[in-house]
Parts: sequence; structure tokens; C-alpha cells
Amino acid sequence: MEKLSSQERILAEAKIMSENHQDGMSNKELASLLGTSESNVCRDMAIFEKFGFVSRNSKGRWRLSEKFGGIAGQIMKSYQKARLSLSEDEARYASEMQ
Repeated sequence: MEKLSSQERILAEAKIMSENHQDGMSNKELASLLGTSESNVCRDMAIFEKFGFVSRNSKGRWRLSEKFGGIAGQIMKSYQKARLSLSEDEARYASEMQ
């Protein structure tokens, strides 16, 4: 595996944790999969934790948090808002065409 920059590693960790959400991941497992040190993963998890994007499951293993999952919900709300705005614009234009 090619060496990842710290930014790439953070994104790779998020992807790996999303694929292993139920069981969670240990620092050692993440480090092994990413070809990096456990201390790098520890620092990365501290950053995720600072933003509320990870939590530990009942076994103390890292998982992406509900807050992280909520990002997708915010994106969907943006699409819904854009769709509503577009529909309103379309309705105004259609009424003027008659």
C-alpha cells in the first residue's frame, strides 16, 4: 500500500470505520489496514473525537458517531430545499406563461 498523507489517512479511516461500523475498530486494526503506526491513528482519532465524529462502542472500539452520520442527512435536506425552491420558481414561471 502506498504511503498516505495525514489528510488521506483520515479519509481512509472514515471509510474503513464505515465499513466496520457494527464491530468498531481498534487503533491496532486501523493502523494495520492503513500501513501506519498506532500513534498516528491515535492522533487521528483525537481529531475525529474533537469534532464529535467518533465514539466508542461497548467494547471500547472506535465507530463513526451519529453526528458524523448526520452529515448525510444535512446534504439530503439541502437537496430537498433546492428542489422545493426550483419547484416554486417553476410554478411562478408557469403561471406567467398562461
